[in-house]
Amino acid sequence: MRSRTARPEDIDFFLAQETRAEFQNFIFSSSREQHQQYLDSQDCQYFIFQNDETEAAIGYAILSGLTSPHSNICLVRIVMAKPGQGYGKQALRLLLDWVFTEYKAHRFWLDVFEDNHRARHVYQSVGFREEGLLREVVKQQDKYASQIVMSILEQEYFNCEERGARGEE
Repeated sequence: MRSRTARPEDIDFFLAQETRAEFQNFIFSSSREQHQQYLDSQDCQYFIFQNDETEAAIGYAILSGLTSPHSNICLVRIVMAKPGQGYGKQALRLLLDWVFTEYKAHRFWLDVFEDNHRARHVYQSVGFREEGLLREVVKQQDKYASQIVMSILEQEYFNCEERGARGEE
């Protein structure tokens, strides 16, 4: 898998993924116009994840906070076209490397729905820690859903990378 900066012609891929029924309770969707505004923003960065051999898009991520004076970057959204195949973990590792080595962030954070157990497991497996609960923060149809805030700090990422390089993971 490899990543590249997303382009306006990728918006159709974003929209197709966001409207899939199996994702509706776990991710927010944006309009074509909103995606274009985010793509144009200095504060946001979109990545497309591609299959190494076919170059087909297999997922995407949106980061925000690039202009934050506090060096906190938010993973706004990560979507893999075929969940359960290990692509999400690979994509997160690419993002972690970019966030901490290229952008030099201090903190990388996200929020995830409390009942999205698969995503929470993947985030924890690459070093994210749970920080707290946003209780009943999003209305979904006729009920409210809670979200968990998770993050990884720069020193935690590099300590984890050092252990991995020494074969301790």
